Amino acid sequence: MATDLKTQTEGVALTRFYGGADKGSCVQVTVGYGLTCSSVRLTREQAATLAADLQTFAEGKEEADYEYN
Repeated sequence: MATDLKTQTEGVALTRFYGGADKGSCVQVTVGYGLTCSSVRLTREQAATLAADLQTFAEGKEEADYEYN
């Protein structure tokens, strides 16, 4: 069973789902609507580390890993 979660971010949907015995509860982050949407599925651990990375970016403290030309 999946559950839509509350979000304050415009154009982003969060859906919690069961990822099986090995992954447990997961979250799907969907951006966009209809045919032009994309999504990523994350375990709780992945969501936690991504949240920290996004917070670092939001604070303007991100570090480049690789620069594209």
